[in-house]
Amino acid sequence: MALADSLEQIVNHLRLGRFPNEQAVSQGVVLRVLSELGWDTYHPETVWPEFALSGRRADFALCFPARKPVVFIEVKQPGKGDGADLQLFEYAFHEGVPMAVLTDGKTWSFYLPAEQGNIEERRVYKLDLVERNYSESAEKLIKYLAYERIVSGQALEEARKDYRDRNRRQLASQSIPDAWRELIESEDPSLFDRLSGEVESKCGVIPDLDDVKAFLDTLKPERPTVTRPPVSIRSVEGGAAIVRQSGNGPHQFIFRGNSRQCRNAKEVMVEVLRMFANADPSFAKRCANDPENLGRSRTYISNDPNELYPNAPHLAENHERFHPDWVVATNLSNDAKVKVLKMACRVAGASWGSDLQIGL
Repeated sequence: MALADSLEQIVNHLRLGRFPNEQAVSQGVVLRVLSELGWDTYHPETVWPEFALSGRRADFALCFPARKPVVFIEVKQPGKGDGADLQLFEYAFHEGVPMAVLTDGKTWSFYLPAEQGNIEERRVYKLDLVERNYSESAEKLIKYLAYERIVSGQALEEARKDYRDRNRRQLASQSIPDAWRELIESEDPSLFDRLSGEVESKCGVIPDLDDVKAFLDTLKPERPTVTRPPVSIRSVEGGAAIVRQSGNGPHQFIFRGNSRQCRNAKEVMVEVLRMFANADPSFAKRCANDPENLGRSRTYISNDPNELYPNAPHLAENHERFHPDWVVATNLSNDAKVKVLKMACRVAGASWGSDLQIGL
């Protein structure tokens, strides 16, 4: 009889509750499955029941060569397998057995005790005979427990490969939230441009980039935050000012003691650039050549508006002229505007946070 046919009969008996204890599972499920997998269940030194281990016993030891365990099988009463994996691990570690199997007849868990991680992480696969179709269950049992595959080492080799693949996939999955957060926080222009383009295609209007950023911020995975008390611009001492960190108020900047009110964050950026450009004719060109002026897919400052959004030409009109020959992109989030202002401050030879303070 094919293994899949035997599994169908076993599952029917499981559903009827005909394996009430460990002995019934051992005889009616485990030994029957092992026989179908090519093991000589009548050879006690190949399929060794009650294998002695320093005062303890493993329910079955699959041996090759004879008397040399390569797999331990621990059998539990249906639904009573909790905690048995620790006992099974102790058996396997004690004997240096590379593979261990825990089963209550219905579920079969395959472990590699010598690999890294906790017990759950060292479980290569968990098979539920009731939930899976019979052919799929047969394939998995053959893959990990067939006699010929155990003898050749192929079963252990594939189990180790599955363990590595499973852990790589788990690591990648766990890294997705951090990668997504970093992608949003980096303000990759391609992400903002793509979303802006999709919005425009749906409603015919390009969204303000601050609105795009505000939406993306709602998608960030939660992370611990440090709460700081609200502070507002209230005084200037020796060219330094206290910058607004929270609360509502006018947009403004203070440069070396002189304060200027602006209508919005965009105007703050443009007016600061205009101030530096008026003071130094070479300022704008030096900004344009600065490495910080080049984002992943855009340029912030240029003498050609078409260079500002090379991957999104429909955004080219979103710029302001701060010098007769130079323009700055304005389809930027507030964080990107701050990046431009920090670059400008450095190029101008001013001190960010001392000479120049901004409130956005």
